[in-house]
Amino acid sequence: MGYGEPYFRSRAVVDGRDQVVWKTAMDMEAEGKTLGLEGRTSPSYMKVRKWLVDYIEREKLEPGDRIPSERILANSLGLSRPTVARAVSELVQDGVLMREQRSGTFVGNRGILRQRSGIHNIGIVMPWVIQDGFGQITARVEKDPVRIPFWRESMNLEIMHGVLSVLNEQNCRFEICPNNSQRDEAELIRRLKDEDLDGVLAIPLDSTQNQAVYSELVERGKPLVFIDRYCPGVRADRVVTDNFNGARDAVRYLANKGHKRIGFFTDFGKVTSAQDRWAGYRAGLEEAGIPYDESIVCGPHIVRFGWWRLDYALEHCRSLPDPITAVFCMNDSSILATLDAADKMDITIPRDLEVVGFFDDHFASDIHTPFTRMIQSTTEMGRAAAEFLMERIKDKAPGEPRTLLLPAKLVEA
Repeated sequence: MGYGEPYFRSRAVVDGRDQVVWKTAMDMEAEGKTLGLEGRTSPSYMKVRKWLVDYIEREKLEPGDRIPSERILANSLGLSRPTVARAVSELVQDGVLMREQRSGTFVGNRGILRQRSGIHNIGIVMPWVIQDGFGQITARVEKDPVRIPFWRESMNLEIMHGVLSVLNEQNCRFEICPNNSQRDEAELIRRLKDEDLDGVLAIPLDSTQNQAVYSELVERGKPLVFIDRYCPGVRADRVVTDNFNGARDAVRYLANKGHKRIGFFTDFGKVTSAQDRWAGYRAGLEEAGIPYDESIVCGPHIVRFGWWRLDYALEHCRSLPDPITAVFCMNDSSILATLDAADKMDITIPRDLEVVGFFDDHFASDIHTPFTRMIQSTTEMGRAAAEFLMERIKDKAPGEPRTLLLPAKLVEA
């Protein structure tokens, strides 16, 4: 190895997974020259302190993990040994580091480290969101090469913009954990409840399936804020769209235009957003004096890679003795599937069928078929959720869980 030093524990993304790796002293010196303090004016022990704190957090070192020797640090950072020694000594006095004679210097109490540095570690559980090894964040729905000739950006990317606008200002580090299946989600939450995190932001896949593991997370003392949807039995803050009133407004809009036969295309999901929109649909019908007809509440006959097929549903609703003249769609996928089915059946929108629904994808302006959208405040949703979490972490939140409902905006075609 050249330096007579041991290997140092670190972490890296290997084959798409965050794994422990081991680096030599030469590796550490090479990285230090890249990430060090050259070019800064008046280098001092305070800058070394900050570099060491950032290094421990960046590499996700645990208590007892060895850090490079003062000689290696001095060579890597291009500073004098006394400057580095002073920084290390102060961190030892603070409890961030600990020394063992003839063994080396090791990470001490990470809690003290974060307290001293003001850094908070946040876990973000969100479907379809991916962070690569360079920190680049993307949020896309899987592509079906048979049915979809384009990539769909998820609304979760807009939510993430709002989250990061707060976390970046609050000196936070975050770990993004995509929960693309119920099993993945359960494993993620079980892992996060045992990790050294200050709090968790989550968009659950289902409102009941993993409710128990989310409850365990809260019982373990981890602040949790749900975004977009939530688990009703978990005592945690939540920031969601006012889906009930948004759906009721959509039905009211159609009823005011004279429609008496208004279908509802949904997936009958157990997530709170779907359930609230169904309840809002029924409330809107009742308010307009229109009887609820279960036969025109339909789901997709195929769901593949997030893409719905509603050919049978639309054909059924249009072939009834009293056919539908309008449809309220639960989400982006149901709207796209309705437009596709209408095109196959030579149904002209909005002349033959008026379509209204929740739609947040960025490419709405590229769709030439006119339909009325219910738009959510996705960026604001993420921002408010992150603010709720930081208030919990800093003990500035009330004792009881809070619910923030953000209105959906109706945008006519």
